[in-house]
Amino acid sequence: MSIKICSQKTLVLLILAVFMLTQIMGITPLYADEPTYKKMAENKRFVLYVNSKYGYIKLIDKLTQTTWYSNPENWRDDPVAAGSMRTQLASQLVIKYAFMESYSTQTANSYAGSAMKKGLKIKKVKSGYIASYYFKKEGFEIPIEVVLGDDYVDVNLLVGQIKESKTDKYRLVSVQLLPFFGAGSSKDTGYIVVPDGCGAVINFNNKKGNEEYSQRVYGPDYAFVREPNVYVTQYARLPVYGIKKNDVGLLAVATKGDAKAIVNAYTSGSRNSYNQAYFEFIVREQDSVTFRERQWNEETFNVFEESIPKYKKYTVRYYFLEKGKSDYVAMADKFREYLVKEKGLKKNLASDIPFYVELYGAIKKVKYIVGIPRNVTIPLTTFSDAQQIVKELKKLGINDIVIKYTGWYQNGIYFDIPFNLKPEGVLGGKRELENLMNYLRRNSIKAYLDLDFVTFRKGSIFHPINVVATKSMKKTPVKLIRYSPATCYADDDYPVLFAATPSYVSEFIKRFVTYGKDYTSSVSLTTLSKMLYSDFGARKVNRLQTKEIFERETAELKKRFLSVMLSEPNEFLLPFANEVVDIPLQSSRFAIEDYEIPFYQMVLRGYIPYSAPSINYFTADWYWKLKMIESGSYLKFTWTARNEDKLKETLCDYLYSSNYKKWLSDAGKLYRELYPILRLINNKKMIQHNVVVNGVVKVEYEGGIKIVLNYTNKTQSIDGIEFMPRSYKIIK
Repeated sequence: MSIKICSQKTLVLLILAVFMLTQIMGITPLYADEPTYKKMAENKRFVLYVNSKYGYIKLIDKLTQTTWYSNPENWRDDPVAAGSMRTQLASQLVIKYAFMESYSTQTANSYAGSAMKKGLKIKKVKSGYIASYYFKKEGFEIPIEVVLGDDYVDVNLLVGQIKESKTDKYRLVSVQLLPFFGAGSSKDTGYIVVPDGCGAVINFNNKKGNEEYSQRVYGPDYAFVREPNVYVTQYARLPVYGIKKNDVGLLAVATKGDAKAIVNAYTSGSRNSYNQAYFEFIVREQDSVTFRERQWNEETFNVFEESIPKYKKYTVRYYFLEKGKSDYVAMADKFREYLVKEKGLKKNLASDIPFYVELYGAIKKVKYIVGIPRNVTIPLTTFSDAQQIVKELKKLGINDIVIKYTGWYQNGIYFDIPFNLKPEGVLGGKRELENLMNYLRRNSIKAYLDLDFVTFRKGSIFHPINVVATKSMKKTPVKLIRYSPATCYADDDYPVLFAATPSYVSEFIKRFVTYGKDYTSSVSLTTLSKMLYSDFGARKVNRLQTKEIFERETAELKKRFLSVMLSEPNEFLLPFANEVVDIPLQSSRFAIEDYEIPFYQMVLRGYIPYSAPSINYFTADWYWKLKMIESGSYLKFTWTARNEDKLKETLCDYLYSSNYKKWLSDAGKLYRELYPILRLINNKKMIQHNVVVNGVVKVEYEGGIKIVLNYTNKTQSIDGIEFMPRSYKIIK
C-alpha cells in the first residue's frame, strides 16, 4: 500500500516538474487546449466567431441552422493523420516556401509555425476581422481578412501586406487558404464538385485516399516548362469548387487572384480522415532550369520569381446553400447567379437552334521545290467551297446554320504574326470573301471569322520572334511545343509555335479594329478564349495582368462587333460571349474522380447557346450522342473541302477525316434525330440532374421535360419503365 502511494506521489511530482520546465524554457505543448470563440461580426444571415489563440473560425448560418468550422472539431482524435499532417488539421494556412540555399521547396502550417509560437494576432474590422500569422523561423507575416456579406463570406489573402524578412534564405511560394473549411469526416455523406473539364464529382470516403485532384485554374501558364509525363485531357475553366456535406453545402469561388489559383481536393484515407477541397494561391511563380555539362551529365534547379506581384488581395468567396437545395445543380445555379450579379453575364436568348460548322481555310506546309524547302499555302476550304457547303446543308433541311471560319486570312492558320489580316489569295481573296459574306447575309446565316491574336510561327524583319514572343524565366522565347500522345514527350516532327506577349496581343487587336473590321460583323476568338500566361521579358507581365489585358481587349471587340464567339472560354471572358463552342463533354477522369457531370453546361444553360466539341473527333457514336443530350449541347462539325490528305506533319493533321462530303449524310440524320429534342429544351435551365444507378442518368429541364439516358450495355428498369442499352427516352 505504501509503495502504491509513493508511486502516485512520484508521478504527481514528475508531472509538476515537466510543467515547470516547459514554463521556464518556453517550450509549447504540441497540441492546443479546447477552443473558446469570440464573436467578431453578425448580420441577418451569419454570426462569425474566431478563436483568438489558434485562429479557428466558427460560422453560424441562421438560415439553415448550420455551424461551419475552419478546422475539424475533433482533429486531435484523427486515427490516420500523423506528424505535420496532424497539425495541418488545426491550421488555417499551409504555406510552401523556397529554401534558397538548395533551391528546394518546403512546407509549414499556421498551427505549428505561428499560432503555437504566439505569432497570431487578431484585429477586428468592419463586418469581420484580420488575422496576421507570423512565422518566426521563415520570417513571413501573412495576414488574412474574414468578412461577412449578405449571403456569403469573403476570405481575403492580403497579398499586398505580406512581409518577408529573410528573403536571402526563405521566399514564400504559395498559400493554401482554409484547407479544411467545410471538410467532411469519414462519418459524413456527400461529395466534392471540381471544375475539371465539364465538371466531375468526387464522393466522400471513396477509398481513393492515395489519390489527389489538383488543377490550376484557367489551365497551364505557357511561360513555364510543362511536365511531359502528365496525364491531362481537360482543364479547369471555372474558378470554383463545391462541397455537399450531408444535407447542406457550400460553393467556393475565387473572385480575385483567380489566375493564380489552384483547386485541390482529397478524400479520407491515407493522409487523414477527412474529405477536403480548397484553393491554393501562387504567391511567387517557380520554374525549373536544366544545366548540362556533358551529354550524360545534367542537373535541374528550381528558379523563383524575384518578388511578389503587387496586388491588394486574393479572395475566396464562400456561398452557403439551403438545406435540400445543396446538390451540384444548386451549385451551378448559385455560380450562374454570381456571374450575373458580379460579372455582368446577360441572357442571349434566341428562337433559333444553332447548328455549328467550323471550316478550315488554309495552312502552310513545307514543300521541296527543286530540292529547296519552301512554305507553301495549301487551301483546305476556299470561300466558294464554303458557300457550296452551306447550300448542301440547306438542301438537307438544316436550318439555323452558324459558320466559324478559321484560317481565312493571309498565310492561313498558325503562321504569321497577325499584323496583316487580309483574305488569303488561294482561298479566293477579298472579292470571293465578300461574295461569301453577302450570300450568308441574304440567307440569314451567321458567320464568325476566327482571329488568332496569340499564336504564330514566323516573325518579320521589323517584328522578330525574339521581340514579339512572350519570354520564360530564362528570358528566351516560350515555345508552344506539341507533345506526342504516344510518348508524352516533345514531338520534333511538328512546327513550333510561339505566343505573343500580352502587350503585342493588345496591339494586334487595336490594329485589326482599325484596318480589318470591314470584313465581318462577328468575330471568333479561339486562342484568346483559353490561353493565359505570364511574360518574363524586359517588361514583366504576370498572369493576373494578362487576364486584365485579355478582358479589356475582348470587351473592346464586343463593343465594335455585333457578335463574339468564344471557344471553351475561361470564366472571366464569358460575359462577352454571344455564343460558345467546344464546351467539353468529359472530365480528365483522374483516378480520384467518381463520375463526370455537365456542370459547365448547367451554368450556361438558358443564358448562352453552346456546342460540344466537333463530333469528328469522337469514335463511339452512341456515347457522344447520349452526352450531347445529357448536357443539352448543340452539334458542331469541323470540315474541310479539299487537300486533307496533305495535312501530314502539319499542325492540322487531326483534320484527316474532315472532308465534308463524308459527313453530310450523318449531319442530316443527326439533325433530324437530335434537334427536335433540343427545341423542346431551348432556353430552358436544367433543374435536376442525378445518377439514378451506375450508368443511368436522369435530367429534368424547366417545363417538366425529363430525359433518362442509359449508358450501360444492359436494359435498365427505372420507375417501372424499361430503357434499352445505350439509349435515351423523353418523359413528358
